Amino acid sequence: MNSLINTVNGSYSGSAWIGLFDDLNSWRWSLNNAALEGGYKRWYVQRPVNSGGRSLCVIMNTYGLWNEYPCSYSNHLICYDGRENVSTKYVYVNQLKTWTEAQSYCREHHTDLISIRNENEIHKIQYLFKKEFNSVWIGLYRTRSWSDQSNSSFSNWRTGQPDNAGNSEYCTAVSFSDSGSWTDENCNTALPFICYSVSSLTSSRQYHFVNENKTWTEAQRFCRQNYTDLATIDNMEEMKSLINTVNGSYSGSAWIGLYDDVNSWRWSLEDNDFYQEGERDFRNFYHQPDNYNGKELCVYMSYENWFDSSCDNKYTFVCSDGRENASQKYIWVSEGRTWTEAQSYCREKYTDLASVRNETEHQQILSVSLGNVVWIGLYRNRLWSDQSNSSFTYWRQMVRSEVAQPDNGFNIPKQTGHQHCTAVSLQHFGQWTDEQCFNSLPFFCYSGEQIYNNFYYSN
Repeated sequence: MNSLINTVNGSYSGSAWIGLFDDLNSWRWSLNNAALEGGYKRWYVQRPVNSGGRSLCVIMNTYGLWNEYPCSYSNHLICYDGRENVSTKYVYVNQLKTWTEAQSYCREHHTDLISIRNENEIHKIQYLFKKEFNSVWIGLYRTRSWSDQSNSSFSNWRTGQPDNAGNSEYCTAVSFSDSGSWTDENCNTALPFICYSVSSLTSSRQYHFVNENKTWTEAQRFCRQNYTDLATIDNMEEMKSLINTVNGSYSGSAWIGLYDDVNSWRWSLEDNDFYQEGERDFRNFYHQPDNYNGKELCVYMSYENWFDSSCDNKYTFVCSDGRENASQKYIWVSEGRTWTEAQSYCREKYTDLASVRNETEHQQILSVSLGNVVWIGLYRNRLWSDQSNSSFTYWRQMVRSEVAQPDNGFNIPKQTGHQHCTAVSLQHFGQWTDEQCFNSLPFFCYSGEQIYNNFYYSN
C-alpha cells in the first residue's frame, strides 16, 4: 500500500481506482466453497443489493426466505452434520454468534454451516425448528473480488466505508487526500487509476545443477531439503536458463520435476455440488489405464469398457446438459473430434463432457451412444513436483528411427509402460524424454521465486 501511494509522489490528492470490486453474484456455500451460480435460490427480495455496503453473509427467516446481512452481526445458526452415525442431520444452535463465529462453531462440533440445495430441505428445516427461531445464519456468503482474481484479504477502508450509498457503489478507490484509505464509488464515475505489472530481474527461478546420480525420488528429496524443489519450467526463457547452469560441463540426461501420475484422473465438470462422496471415483477401465505410448491422457468408452487414449484422436462424444428445463440429460454427438474440441463443443452448447458418477449413469450413456466409441469427461495432466500448473513442454521430437517423446518405454524391452519421470537430454539441446523413475541420473533443482511489483498511476 505504501509503494502504491509513493507512485503519486504528492502530485495528486484526489481518488483513483484500484482493482477491488463488489460482485453481487459471487455467493458461495461455506461447505466445500461451492459457488451458488445457477443453483437453488430463495431471496426475500428480487436480488441482493448489498444495502449498507457490508452485507456479505446470509440469514434465513422462519418462512425459509433469505436475506443478505452484515457478517459482524450476531444471530442464531443451523449447522449441518454429515458424519456417519449421527442422530440428526441439522442442528439448531441457540447461541448468538457472528457469521464467522457460527462457521467456526459448526466446523468444530459438526461439519459446517448448513447449505440449502432445494425446496425439500427448506421444508425439513421449517418442520424441525419452526417454533425455535425468527432468523438464523446459513452457510451462504461472499467476499469482494480483485480484478486479477487474487485472493488477497487486505483492506484499508476509511471509517464509515464501504457504505454503498444509493445501492450503486460497487467499485473501490484510493483516497490520496485521506492517507490512501479506501472508499466505494459508483463504477461509472471517471477517475484516475493505479495499474500494476509483474516482472522479474531475469528468470523467476534460479536453477542448480547437481551432478550426483540419484533416482527421481531421491533427487526430489535432495532438492526439497537443500533448495525449493526439483526444477519446474514455465517457458523457453527458463529452459535456456536451466541449460546454461551446466555451462557445457555435462552432456547426458538429468531429472526435472515433471512426472506422470497415472492415478490423477479428474472430470472436466468440476462443480463440487454435482458429486456426492465417492462419485468422482467411479471407473470402468478394462485392463486400463496403461498409457501405452506415453500420450494417453484422455478417456473414451467402447461399449461398456473404458480406455485411455491420446487426446488428439478423434472420436464421437457424449455431452451432459445440467441446465434447467433441459429435454435430455445426455446428448450423443456423432461428429468425430479431439477430446479438447469435444470439451469446447459441450461447454458451448450444453454443460460439459459427460461425467459418469455411478453404474446407472454409465448405462444411460451407453444407451444414448448406441455402442459407439465416445469421449467422456475423464482426463489427466502430467504433474510437477512443486504442484505448479505450468503447461510448458519441450519433448524430443521423432528423429529418423527414434520414437517421439514421451513414449513410456515404447518398444524398449522391460521398460514398456514403466517410464513415468522426465529428464532433460543435454546432448539433444535440452529436449525432454520420459525415463524409468528408478534410473540414477544427475538432476536440476530450483530455488525460490523473486517477484517485483511495479505500480503505474494514470491520470
